[in-house]
Amino acid sequence: SPAKKKKASSSSSKNGSKAKTSAKKKVKISAASTQKKSTSAASSKTSSTSTDYTSASFALYGTECIKGQLIQKLLCRWWYAITWPDPASIPDEPPPNFDSMDGFPGVYVCTQGEEVGTIKDFRDKTKAPNFVNFAKMKAEDLKDLLIKAIKEQKLQLVDAEGEGTSTEKELVSMLKWAEKVNAQKADKEAEKVLKASKLSLPE
Repeated sequence: SPAKKKKASSSSSKNGSKAKTSAKKKVKISAASTQKKSTSAASSKTSSTSTDYTSASFALYGTECIKGQLIQKLLCRWWYAITWPDPASIPDEPPPNFDSMDGFPGVYVCTQGEEVGTIKDFRDKTKAPNFVNFAKMKAEDLKDLLIKAIKEQKLQLVDAEGEGTSTEKELVSMLKWAEKVNAQKADKEAEKVLKASKLSLPE
């Protein structure tokens, strides 16, 4: 009868609609699954290349680990916290035929005789403010030096330019960061980074 045909047609339409909806869901699920796999693969590639460093400095800086950041920030302002070279280790007078190099206490250049141009460096390299020496230090010591350097830099900045400069704001933010650093955690993290990259600090 016409009534039965209408019901059958309605039922068929509903079934077709359900089938389309189901198909759409499958397509969405499939797309989402593919996207997850793609993201996972990309993440895996990033993870594998992130440890492909050629030196300890690249590893600690590249992974942005806490100790690496402490070292970087301290290298940018070490002279506010460290006196190097030690004045006691520098000769009172330049060696014969040598003159002091401006801006490099403890370094002398030969200006007379057969060794003209020869450099003599009396600075203690084991205490030089460089990556290797800083990396060998405990994070707690780096943290203390950085805090000291930031405070002194801020003091001199305010004295020279007054308060409220953009640089002062950056220093205040950096100081807050440094004060919150967990030194023990930073040391362990740095060890893991170097181990994962199969690197060690130069002697």
